Amino acid sequence: MNKELVAELGRRLWQASGGAAAVESTGVDSAVADRLDGIELAYAVQGATHDLAIAAGERAIGYKVGLTAQPARETFGADEPAAGYLLASRLLEDGEPLSTAGLFAPLAEVEVAFTLGEALPGPRVTAGDVRDATAAVAPAFEIVDSRWRGGARTLPMLVADNTNAARAMVGPAVAPSAALDLSKIAATLTIGSRTVPGSAAAVMGDPAEAVAWLARHLLRGGRRLEAGDIVLSGTLCAPTAISAGDHLVADLGELGRIALDVN
Repeated sequence: MNKELVAELGRRLWQASGGAAAVESTGVDSAVADRLDGIELAYAVQGATHDLAIAAGERAIGYKVGLTAQPARETFGADEPAAGYLLASRLLEDGEPLSTAGLFAPLAEVEVAFTLGEALPGPRVTAGDVRDATAAVAPAFEIVDSRWRGGARTLPMLVADNTNAARAMVGPAVAPSAALDLSKIAATLTIGSRTVPGSAAAVMGDPAEAVAWLARHLLRGGRRLEAGDIVLSGTLCAPTAISAGDHLVADLGELGRIALDVN
């Protein structure tokens, strides 16, 4: 593995996530971007950004799952979803406005957030295991943003950039129950006069399936989901561009509603 490439791209992507210039994906830097020729190398770069975050005093609080819808995977030629990590400093309090300062081209996603009450260590974790281990679920926003100028052109570029994780907000928690079938949840994202429909069925058929995939994915790298981890399981609605002045409302039916103002 090219350790110099991992270190260089990790540093540049981490700096861009903190307000520095976006990393060019064309022109003079295209040779650097195009050297990301495999998913293993991409996750190594993501790991480098994680290590830089921790070294800077950040705290990891969980994970996000991306490319949970088949059309999204097809766009990037992916055979499976992609994972990223979440940082405490990037998590907004419920009701706290989102500042677009330091973001490049933010998009809003509507998600089901899981908070785990137990670890999920096994190599054959199922959606049922996820439901049993979950302490709470909640409606959530994820704000995704690419640190590659113009966006990621390839799957490795997306993964290296922490799968576009930028900001998140988790709404009021609901205790999981047999009566709450997450796979049947319909969602509506409203931004001013715009309405974007969505469905939990778009998230691998059931958001719990996305968390189960994440547990198995992490195990391949020697990690596991731990009690207390927050997992954003994938978007129910199409990622939607947002800008300062927008007021977002996501209605996830019996799971609840969440609102976000953009400054």
